[in-house]
Amino acid sequence: MSRNEFRQLALDLRRRNPEFEALHSQVAERFYEAWQRFLGGLANKPREKKPYRFLSLVYPQGGWRLSDVREVGLGKNKKRKARLYLSRIGFFTLILHRVFPENQVCQVCVKLNPSGRIHVIFLVEEPESQEEQSEEPGKAVGVDLGITRLATLSDGRFLENPKPLERSLD
Repeated sequence: MSRNEFRQLALDLRRRNPEFEALHSQVAERFYEAWQRFLGGLANKPREKKPYRFLSLVYPQGGWRLSDVREVGLGKNKKRKARLYLSRIGFFTLILHRVFPENQVCQVCVKLNPSGRIHVIFLVEEPESQEEQSEEPGKAVGVDLGITRLATLSDGRFLENPKPLERSLD
């Protein structure tokens, strides 16, 4: 089955079955790629997961919204809280540990730990930085790891082994 035939089949399923209407196109794409890996002999057959095996959700494009970001607490206990809306699930209250540009978030992953704690990971796509590279390459040095000395460098220098026991006895 070609990729286009598979996409058409996924579209037909979404039209006929109301449960599949909310299915993102990337989910169908991932399923297709899993089947291709299986048919190519690179992976096991994709199988349906039991409900208790779902430990993460990925929102690749949309279906989520961050709102009501606010500062809470005083002094050292100051935190940023927000409300996260996930489609077909509802609202969650989050503690944000870092400041990030919300308009550059390209994926949201919600993970459930075995302890019952829920972690939300925001994947932020940043523009590539333009680092100035020098035209002169740095000098290369070879390293030889040894037993009597930690390392011997090709330019004649060497690093001694750390001896924490001898230092602690002094």
